[in-house]
This record gives sequence, structure tokens and C-alpha cells, in this order.
Amino acid sequence: MNKSVFFFSGIIALCGCSSSSTIKPLQAVISEPHKAHAEQGLYFMQTGMLLQAITEFDEAIKHCEVKYPADGKKVYTSRTTAESLMYAVLSSSRDESVDVVDTVCSDAYYLRGFTAMNTGRLRDAEGYLHKAVSMAPVNAMYLSALGHIYQVKRDWQQAIDYFAQAEDAAKTYSPEQVRISEFSRAKRGIGFNLIQLGKLNEAEAKYKECLAIDAKDKGALNELEYINKLREQNNL
Repeated sequence: MNKSVFFFSGIIALCGCSSSSTIKPLQAVISEPHKAHAEQGLYFMQTGMLLQAITEFDEAIKHCEVKYPADGKKVYTSRTTAESLMYAVLSSSRDESVDVVDTVCSDAYYLRGFTAMNTGRLRDAEGYLHKAVSMAPVNAMYLSALGHIYQVKRDWQQAIDYFAQAEDAAKTYSPEQVRISEFSRAKRGIGFNLIQLGKLNEAEAKYKECLAIDAKDKGALNELEYINKLREQNNL
């Protein structure tokens, strides 16, 4: 069963971005150019101006890479206190000094991955999403997006691995307002790729987990119907 790109769900909440303003105060542009460009890029994306969005996200990324150079201190981005604490513990265990900052820069990579995906540049999309995950390794939204990339590449097991990481991350680290949607999204991703591997019983169990969360989960209901059709066609 073919699946369309899902990246856009939840994007409006990203970056602390405002969808209602296209002109930023001069002070904001000077002091936080990465944020100003990310916000502008999101606005262009929301209004269907994809090429302009790409330009703005590229500018945001350029400023992020100056602000947080690869050879500088390790930087993590976080959406929640629990996520920030996890990175602090991780850095302590590795005896490294880190900064934990807002998600503007990792969101810019994520959104740039979306635009690359929608302009047919799958390899570029994969690269941008890996950079987002590198900055936020327990961000369930980024992990599911990367899982989707491998799904499109028909690397079913790698896709499952990333969706499984997203499933684990969502339970603890996703913001409360999106936790259920990110948790269920990851479960559906696992289920879809299990179907491609012919593991229908495991896929069915995963979709039933989705229904235990939301009995009206249309995606899960549709996939369970699809599994039943596969069984009928193959006399399983």
C-alpha cells in the first residue's frame, strides 16, 4: 500500500514559529537570524511557496552552523524538561561539556528535509534528518521522519528501527500536547513496515496497540482492513 509523505503534520508547532507574521523586527533579525529565517521559511511552506521556503531554511541552517560549529561544544536541542535532563545525563556519562538549547536549528534541518523530500531529493532529505536527529536523538518527530525516509527507500528493517526508537522516545520525551500523536505515529510506522516484511501478525498487534490508544485511529483501522485482505488473497 502506498503512503504519502507525512512530514507536514505538527509542523505549525515547530520552532516557536509564528505563522501570522512575515516581517521580523530588525533587532530579531540581527540578534537571532537563524530563528528569523526559520520562521520565514515556515511561513512560506504554509503558504505553498516551497522554493522560497528552501531559501529561508538554507539561510537558517547557515547561521546555525556558524552559531554552533561542528568543531565546537556539543549542542543538543530539546522540547521538554525530561529531554533536557536526559541529554545532561548522557553528557555526564560521556564526560563531555554540552549546551542544551531550543529546537530552532534542529527544526530547520527537519523542515529542510521535508522540502528536499518534496522536491525529489531523497538523499538530501536523509542527510538533513540525520543532522536533526544528531542534535535531538530522542525527538520522536525527527526519528519517525527518518524512519519514513527508509520506508520510501524500501529498507523496511531500518525503517522499523527508527520508528521503534521514536515509539520509545515519545513515551517519555515528547511534549504532552503531541505525545499521543507521536506515539501512535511511530506505532503505525512499525506496523506498515512489518507488513512489507510479511509479518502480518506482528503488524496487526501493533495496529491494535494504536486502537487501544484511540479507537477511532483511521490509519490503524485502514491498515487492519488491508491486513485482512492480504490474508484472504493468500489464504492465510
